[in-house]
Amino acid sequence: METKRFDEFHKYGCNFYGKLVVVDYTQDIKNDPKMGTWNAGITFDYVERAEKLVIEKGYKVKKILLSIPEYVVEIE
Repeated sequence: METKRFDEFHKYGCNFYGKLVVVDYTQDIKNDPKMGTWNAGITFDYVERAEKLVIEKGYKVKKILLSIPEYVVEIE
């Protein structure tokens, strides 16, 4: 997973504008050995990892715009 900085995000019927940081964890979750296991609960693990990654990179989160299937936040 990696963070990417954008000014616009247009996916999944969402249209966000501003100072955005996106963490696309979809490929990571597809490669997870627990993927497809009933009640594995890995989605929220990846959301938590994405949230920690954004904070670790030093971004100050103003608002969480989307968390599933990608983590998108507006930053200061």
